[in-house]
Amino acid sequence: MSAPLLDVQGLTVASARGTVVEDVSFTIGQGEVLGLVGESGSGKTVTCRALIGLLPAGSLAVTAGSVRLEGREITRLDPVALGKVRGRQIGMIFQNPSSHLDPVMRIGDQIGLAVRHHLGLGRREARAHGIELLRQVGIPDPGARIDSYPHELSGGMRQRAMIATALACDPKLVIADEPTTALDVTVQAQILRLLLDLRDRRGVSMLLITHDLGVVAQTCDRIAVMYAGRIAEKGQKRRVLASPHHPYTQALIRCQPASGGGVGLLPSIPGQPPMAGSMPRGCRFHPRCERMRPACRERQPDLLQQADGSEAACFFPVSEPVLEAAS
Repeated sequence: MSAPLLDVQGLTVASARGTVVEDVSFTIGQGEVLGLVGESGSGKTVTCRALIGLLPAGSLAVTAGSVRLEGREITRLDPVALGKVRGRQIGMIFQNPSSHLDPVMRIGDQIGLAVRHHLGLGRREARAHGIELLRQVGIPDPGARIDSYPHELSGGMRQRAMIATALACDPKLVIADEPTTALDVTVQAQILRLLLDLRDRRGVSMLLITHDLGVVAQTCDRIAVMYAGRIAEKGQKRRVLASPHHPYTQALIRCQPASGGGVGLLPSIPGQPPMAGSMPRGCRFHPRCERMRPACRERQPDLLQQADGSEAACFFPVSEPVLEAAS
């Protein structure tokens, strides 16, 4: 078995209020798409920003753990060395392109900055490269659009431009943080198809952060479910969606709208995720868990392998299938 492209072990991130992400471990293979799933506030975005050193200085910091890209430890790199990893080896698609595309720079100039810095291309070569990237991500008339400002593009086109910027230097790993948020359903489907097509054509690996299990079912090979800063369950997509072991994973699946419609109110998970600095003792999900027993209040369960190969951090894992396997 070949070594993973990305190997994250025991990653822990803390703030002055307490631990935000604790003991997070996962791997991503070459050409693989891993979905990092959970409610808002579960630590998904903090995890992905910690991987590439984009945590806000002075408020969050990596306090433990290892992040290896092709066997090279990157958490301890100095800012200059880490800057060479970002963009060149790891690309980032942010949640809101309007907040991360410079409003006073043309799209082509923003792509050109990356390729001229990392690839050493001249201005003319960088422009030609940018036009080709915009064509690959499906932006019509790329030769004209490369001179557009972000506000002159639709939301879907801005997201495509963000993807082109992330892919500009042909990275081996792309981190996509909620890439379809705030897009209508039709555009969401187009963006997801685009990401998968890019994966197939370029062989790029992806870490996809989302709260939408429908997106996971369409795009991912494996899933890691996060709750309150820890991994609750991880495994192959079909196994996890068809037969979840952790009650939190089961609850997330129950909350998904049925494609064929349903009767009555959509189920929800009672309560709220805990905040950093006020984590409950024992299993962090136990205050909201319908399977909670006294042992759950006493200590944190370890992430253990289950009979089907998945891993779950639960003393009393769910065994009943609750959803047809995703395709």
